[in-house]
Amino acid sequence: MQKKGTEQSSVLYIEDDSINWEIVTMFLKGYYNVDTVSESSGAMEKVRANNYAVILLDISLGKGTNGLDLAREIRKVKSYKEIPIIAVTAHALREDENRILKGACTHYISKPFTKKILLDTLRKALSN
Repeated sequence: MQKKGTEQSSVLYIEDDSINWEIVTMFLKGYYNVDTVSESSGAMEKVRANNYAVILLDISLGKGTNGLDLAREIRKVKSYKEIPIIAVTAHALREDENRILKGACTHYISKPFTKKILLDTLRKALSN
């Protein structure tokens, strides 16, 4: 896990709920540089323009492309074929987790989650 005062990894958080943006940004402050976007077209622009170490991706983005389809689109970008994509979702059943992890996501967190769970999941994703 990154510590304050060290070089921080960049995280893209794709989420349509601004309250969730604030919570995740607060949880990760001092550990990671967090960039946020609310919809799929903006997410693809950020992916093409930046080199993120990891992506946090809401599976139910509301309008437009859903998170699983967006994850597949992100994987088509050459520099993002292997980076961790962590599904962040309210879909908390075991079959939901299995379905999501069979897609383009490498890790899974169900909402609501604690700061510790988020930091542990990011550390695990980045250590693979």
